[in-house]
Amino acid sequence: MPPDDNFKNRASAYKKLYVLWSVGIQIVVSVLIGFGMGLALDRWLNTAPWFMLLFIIFGVAAGFLNVYNTLVKDELGK
Repeated sequence: MPPDDNFKNRASAYKKLYVLWSVGIQIVVSVLIGFGMGLALDRWLNTAPWFMLLFIIFGVAAGFLNVYNTLVKDELGK
């Protein structure tokens, strides 16, 4: 029986590690998408750096919203 418990503990640890890794990726990707969209709008409308800054803020907010939803859905605290 002890090897089965060890497997469950290891699987639980890997799941938590995967959730934490995906949370970090979500924040980075959200900020990069916001940066890219803002940069494209600034170049198109010649308004540098205002849209870039605005969309970076939107990207950070979207990243943290995704992190919150992921942590609530997966219940990482359990």
